[in-house]
Amino acid sequence: MLFPTSKRMEQLNQSEMSATAVASSSLSLPRRLSRRWFRVAVWALWIICIIISLALGWFYLTPQGTKLRGIVAEAVYTSKQTKYTWLLVGTSGVEKIKENFQRQAEANHLAKQDMSLVKVAAPDPQHILTPSTLINVEDIRGETYVGKIMYIKDPRLIHVVASHNPGGEKVSNIATRKNALAAINGGGFFLTDKTDDMVGPEFEGVERIMHPLGIIISEGKLVSGDNEAKQDIVGFTKDGVLISGRYTYEQMKKLGVQEAVSFLPRLVVNGKPMITEGDGGWGVAPRTAIAQKKDGTVMFLVIDGRSIHSFGATLKDVQEELLKRGAVNAVNLDGGSSSSMYHRGKLITTPSGIAGEKPMPNAFLVYNPAHKHGGYVYGAKQEKPHS
Repeated sequence: MLFPTSKRMEQLNQSEMSATAVASSSLSLPRRLSRRWFRVAVWALWIICIIISLALGWFYLTPQGTKLRGIVAEAVYTSKQTKYTWLLVGTSGVEKIKENFQRQAEANHLAKQDMSLVKVAAPDPQHILTPSTLINVEDIRGETYVGKIMYIKDPRLIHVVASHNPGGEKVSNIATRKNALAAINGGGFFLTDKTDDMVGPEFEGVERIMHPLGIIISEGKLVSGDNEAKQDIVGFTKDGVLISGRYTYEQMKKLGVQEAVSFLPRLVVNGKPMITEGDGGWGVAPRTAIAQKKDGTVMFLVIDGRSIHSFGATLKDVQEELLKRGAVNAVNLDGGSSSSMYHRGKLITTPSGIAGEKPMPNAFLVYNPAHKHGGYVYGAKQEKPHS
């Protein structure tokens, strides 16, 4: 056997020490990196906590934040999410919003509408309307919103159509089903859970049942609603005059109401603004409204909201947009994620819902002037309606 010399032993010891140092270095590098990232994560978390604390302090403790909080609370309260409103303004704040909402609703219907202020011209056989001459669409823009206003020259071509689905139907599908030129969402609704006895093809795929708010009248017939109670309505008479206010079904029949849904508040009555103080008390949100000028021209308004390109509008914003365009009468319709406008085969506004356009209980449709009950949509892709 050969024994290593002392020089050889020294070389071996140095090699072992180098290997140990390399191994130790390779093991400590991940540890050093993980410690560094841990420190970065801790600092980032501290910074985020500080920013959130400052933001909450501004939101809850400053006059500007308190004002914004009130606007947001009103929007939450009127978007069927009332149970969360107290997080913003407390229980006493919720009661104030509720009282203000009810007070305005009661005062809103008291203004009596002068039906003679609108004069709808008789159809002129020398100037037959076409889809292009019937409808004109204009872009609108405010400080916090963008949207569309659609002008419909002949109000007698506007009809209310109810959903064929117990879970509601998208506005675009209602319009496609009726071959309409244009449409906007109409009245409000509330939802209930489907019960075990609800069986049949019409309930397939339906998770919750949509119940229209108030009343629905279509082409002079009562589609749904209580025929004895007074309802806050918006609709059209047989002469094409936009009508709003609180009526029983019998009163509506005497006035010749042909189309109607239920929603509120009224924004303009007899050319005068109904919101004369504050911003309307409904916060900032997507909006839908309907109005009429003195020559009978109807305006459909839809404003996008809850998004980067458009935060939303107050009811007073909507009122001002319609007043400066000559509205004699105007009424707010269901807004929020319900707001949508359809024209010639496609949506031309952007619904705010996570899933996009949502089902609705009814819609205001504009029929093709060449057909009594709607005609084909010029330039629109035809497809089978679906919910």
